[in-house]
Amino acid sequence: MTPDTLEEAVRLRIARLRMMIFDVDGVLTDGRIIYLDDGSEIKVFDVQDGHGIKLLQRAGFEVALLSGRYCRAVEQRGKGLGISRIYQGEKVKIEAYESILRDTGLKDEEVGFMGDDLIDIPVMRRVGFAVAVPNASPHVLPYAHHVTRAAGGHGACRELCELILHVQGLWNTVTMRYFGTDPPS
Repeated sequence: MTPDTLEEAVRLRIARLRMMIFDVDGVLTDGRIIYLDDGSEIKVFDVQDGHGIKLLQRAGFEVALLSGRYCRAVEQRGKGLGISRIYQGEKVKIEAYESILRDTGLKDEEVGFMGDDLIDIPVMRRVGFAVAVPNASPHVLPYAHHVTRAAGGHGACRELCELILHVQGLWNTVTMRYFGTDPPS
């Protein structure tokens, strides 16, 4: 979906955003967890999703990770992307979300959240812009204002980041270093 084909109500929700919060398992990863013999786990992240997050940050957006599980790899990925707000082991995500609002002074309508499972619904019901991946639990989809084309862990985050930047008119500014002064449309 391109910014031009979005419903006006969705465009207005995106226009208000100042922060994007991402679930991890099933959104930034494909949801699979690989356990090694020593009990440690491996997660696979898409590098293009990470670049999408960097582009959002370059445009002045605050970014947070909010996961129901804890994994050291998430800490490493978040730190590598310059994300200081990393919330893990949050079984009741709405409590962490309310903490984020208190800490940042942002309002619901200024915050977006991308999720994929039942634990994400309370936050999706509150934020100004709720996004789901197409492989999300079917129970989540009714709460999403937008569903990405790409699946979780396979470019969904990047797709969303680019959409936000295009709708807010920030794409050319944050990509000028790549294209020069005349980026392709």
